[in-house]
Amino acid sequence: MIKLDQIDKNILFELDKDARRSVKEISKMLKLNRDTVAYRIKQLENNKIITGYYTVIDYSKIGYILTRLYIRFQDTTLDIEEQIINYLISLKSTFTIYKTEGDWDIAVGLLVKSLDEFNTAHKELQEKIKKFIHSQNIAIFLEYIHYFRNYLVEEKLRDYSGFSTGKSQKIDFDSVDLDILKLIAANAKINLLELAKKLNLTSTAINYRIKQLEKKRIILGYRALIDYSNFGYEYYKIDLEIEDLTKLKQLQAFAKQHPNIIYEDRVISGSDFEFDAELQGHEEFYNLIENIKRNFSGIIRTYKYYKARKIYKYTYFPEE
Repeated sequence: MIKLDQIDKNILFELDKDARRSVKEISKMLKLNRDTVAYRIKQLENNKIITGYYTVIDYSKIGYILTRLYIRFQDTTLDIEEQIINYLISLKSTFTIYKTEGDWDIAVGLLVKSLDEFNTAHKELQEKIKKFIHSQNIAIFLEYIHYFRNYLVEEKLRDYSGFSTGKSQKIDFDSVDLDILKLIAANAKINLLELAKKLNLTSTAINYRIKQLEKKRIILGYRALIDYSNFGYEYYKIDLEIEDLTKLKQLQAFAKQHPNIIYEDRVISGSDFEFDAELQGHEEFYNLIENIKRNFSGIIRTYKYYKARKIYKYTYFPEE
């Protein structure tokens, strides 16, 4: 585990909010020497705290639906589980695959163009591995809300705004826009000249296109891919069943203002209230659950959770 000081955390936070910011911009915002910021970012990259930079794209605006599958295994061996995971990795529709501990063994996210496409993929999976499935849960995302990692910084620097994907209608875009999105999705820091060279366009044309994609809210932001485990954090997904659905907005407000909650999932056929948090171990997880029970006494019926153990696949743009 690598110990980060507050300067490192402040830099991480600014890159988490906008990874395309220049070193000059970040140094000005944080009132630090430019060379100091450049050196610190390089060290964060070398130490695998920052493992890349990605673009947040609203998949619904390019015609995709986000779906999720939780699976609990039975009668498997490690080799059988690995074979199942390798099959899931091979599917073009899977964009996240996590091996987990807790109430589920794996969590899979799929981006599909229709529910019929998801149904076909799920049936094929059932045909292959149904005897190894003890239980499963399918959910369709209505909205996927992204929050910033406010736990990195002190209260006065926090930004609780966030942004959401998944609730928009498909809008018009052309093949050039699609090519730009494919290239910038997994490399948010790719520069205009490199994009222009790859796409045989001028940098002015590329810049205009990106600005239009941002204006249309197809591109929602640029973030650092941060390996939280390298500085002592773990990833928890928590699903709550609640007694009184009229209190849902209060829970949503709680999630938005909690510094460790980084996503909120609003789904069909999942749990009443779902969120993702980065926490410093199991003790902090239980403290969070107790905090929710204390603040929302009599509202929480039960909860399920998983802790991410290993990420097998994480893509930033549909593979098709």
